[in-house]
Amino acid sequence: MTQYNREELSLLNQVFFALFIVADFALFLYFHQSEYPWFSLLGAGIGLFIIVLCWSGKKYTYFLASLLVCTALFSLVYNWHAIVH
Repeated sequence: MTQYNREELSLLNQVFFALFIVADFALFLYFHQSEYPWFSLLGAGIGLFIIVLCWSGKKYTYFLASLLVCTALFSLVYNWHAIVH
């Protein structure tokens, strides 16, 4: 396996790991009927973003970007009924 392949797999793993974390937490909040799940989901996503950014700097840029995008996406998906009505 070449170095290029390893770097590409690392970037892909970062994106999928962020998707996995946010999707699981969103499902947890949805199934447990949390009172304000969008605040919990947004707070956890932004908080994890700040923590990882402070610890690692720009080393995990794809993870951080996909974490924020997935947080916003799942917040909209699971709270669409509260936004529209």
